[in-house]
Amino acid sequence: LQLGKCLQFLDGRPEGWNRPVVLSDSLGLIWVAEHAFQNGRPTILFLIGPVFLSSTSRRYIEEALCRKISSYRMRTEMARTLADVPVLSASAMDQYCKMLHFTMTSERIDASEFVLQHELLAKSLEEDTFEEFPGNDSDRVMAGEQHFLAAVREGNLKYREILEKEKMYNDEFICDTGDPMRDAKNSVIAFTVLCGRAAIDGGLAPSATREMEKRYLEEIESCRTVSALRKLKDSMLEEYVKRVRQVQDNALVSKSVRDCCDYIRANVQRPLTVEKIAAHAGYSTYYFTKKFNKEMGIRVTDYIKQARIEYAKVALLTTNLSIQELSDSLQFGSRNYFSKVFRAVVGMTPAAYRDSLGKGSTEHEA
Repeated sequence: LQLGKCLQFLDGRPEGWNRPVVLSDSLGLIWVAEHAFQNGRPTILFLIGPVFLSSTSRRYIEEALCRKISSYRMRTEMARTLADVPVLSASAMDQYCKMLHFTMTSERIDASEFVLQHELLAKSLEEDTFEEFPGNDSDRVMAGEQHFLAAVREGNLKYREILEKEKMYNDEFICDTGDPMRDAKNSVIAFTVLCGRAAIDGGLAPSATREMEKRYLEEIESCRTVSALRKLKDSMLEEYVKRVRQVQDNALVSKSVRDCCDYIRANVQRPLTVEKIAAHAGYSTYYFTKKFNKEMGIRVTDYIKQARIEYAKVALLTTNLSIQELSDSLQFGSRNYFSKVFRAVVGMTPAAYRDSLGKGSTEHEA
């Protein structure tokens, strides 16, 4: 805000200026700002941001960094930091301006009344165009998507490196309903379906993929923030990649055992016994436990625990279920036992895991 002279711009505003201000700097970072007034004087400044407009290309940002920073190492670090900045369409930014003003004043405002710091930004907001900055075309977006999907199809555990390379591009599906949250959900839904198809191509059973899709689609709709959606998307991608890798690494695992693994993951919230799973596979309990242990290298009961913990990790990210409620839903019997198993698998308690990912919790671990 200081380097972009945004604060200086605000300080120079006329007396009684009570409209939303769209601030921008030379890197293309955008903020929405508006003062709250008391007795005719500005007392508190409210800010939304920073974000990038979807029309801002990676090349534009890199060129701006080169102009501003001579050190290659510092530019690289800065680019990595900027990769985490949210990306919005101009029309979505327009809606945030209107919402901020209405929340503070209960007055509706037209986009033509916004105060814009720079003419370049004004042009983007007025025309909602993707032509202002070169290099952000649909072919590039599609290429980025194909890289992600190839990582799923191959079970590539280095998929995060691929994400890092592509992150500065707009990897979201273009969807502009005027409701930013709905647009974000629609984008993740589309991405979920594509990941599912890529996972099937990679060898994951269609039945297992359908169960995953159903679970994630329900969790997408339950998300209340874009941040929660992003965390869910990351968890989903990680699970798809790991599941495909597991199938490919266990090519010698029999179909009956793979089907049992899928059955376990699809029913983690239901009571599961070794006897019930063996019956599902059509084996005696004794024969099934020996066969499963030999092929998977893990006991059936331990595999069930791990599957439930993987489900719990996603639920801690994307829901407001208490740890007790989550423990009950996953059939652990008690919160203490759930926390003990979770710590053994993950290396920390459920509450610590939720806090470490920014979800926040008012609970205290027993």
